[in-house]
Amino acid sequence: MAKDKIIAAPANKGGKTKKKKWGTSKIKEKLNNVTTIDQKMYDRLIKDGPTMNMITISTFSDRFKVSGSIGRQAMRELLSKGLIERVGEFNSSNPIYHGLQVKVKSEDDGKKGKKGKKEKKGGD
Repeated sequence: MAKDKIIAAPANKGGKTKKKKWGTSKIKEKLNNVTTIDQKMYDRLIKDGPTMNMITISTFSDRFKVSGSIGRQAMRELLSKGLIERVGEFNSSNPIYHGLQVKVKSEDDGKKGKKGKKEKKGGD
């Protein structure tokens, strides 16, 4: 009789568990960068390229939405025209350039936002 009264323990003590789904992952959007340039894009590269403070292949392709090979060719073109200068290099395949037409903030611009002490109103 004792064997008849034994109650089986429930299989899921912690509640119901859901089956894992492996298909849900974050997918990065594919970049739709230009692989060939026309005269309008070329003029934009020549005009806006030298105004960038730091120029690498990555920053150039991100800003102008061009492929890396187009960015490298454009940087060589700007360097040959004397519009940018080489600052340093991460390694031989990733050079770092600096535009020569960058607008530099002067120290006087930073002092505009400071306020002086306020005078108290009212008499003694």
